[in-house]
Amino acid sequence: MFKSLALFALLNAVLASASVARAPAAPATASVPGKGPVADAGFTAMETCVNTNLKNCLIWTVPALPVGCTNLAANGQANSVSSVQTAAGVGCTLFTSKTCTGSSQFITGTLNDLSVVGFDNKANSFTCASL
Repeated sequence: MFKSLALFALLNAVLASASVARAPAAPATASVPGKGPVADAGFTAMETCVNTNLKNCLIWTVPALPVGCTNLAANGQANSVSSVQTAAGVGCTLFTSKTCTGSSQFITGTLNDLSVVGFDNKANSFTCASL
């Protein structure tokens, strides 16, 4: 009887740990280089720029990866991103909708002109994760 009780307790613990809800990843916070706001903590996940060659950019910082769905429209960059740069070891996916759905383009490193991949002025949201 004690063996079956111990087995039942172990099985219960396994099932309970498997059903723990995890909080969704937090979105990134935007800042303008040299103008703020300055992020409290974290690191730069990506820069999104409205001009080619990384000009006129917003810096997106996060406390930790992964980055949850982040809406570009809320910061004035809807359908206007022309170049991007991700941090080392970070990959980001740009999406055409404001809710991280629709057509997408995966980015890692620097892309000075999104028209090269057919995604110029199309991004409205993004997510990022460690590579």
